[in-house]
Amino acid sequence: MLEQLPEEQREVIILRHYANLSFKEIADITGCSINTALGRMRYGLINLRKLMIGK
Repeated sequence: MLEQLPEEQREVIILRHYANLSFKEIADITGCSINTALGRMRYGLINLRKLMIGK
């Protein structure tokens, strides 16, 4: 299901959950603000939930 997400959302989810990085570290790695990283995580999780329930 991760493969179906937009690249930016997938990247943040992988860095957060699999690499166990903080949002500050993710922001530094991806070159975005912490708020952008948080937003990408939020929308990535929303999209994953939609994929899981088939909507």
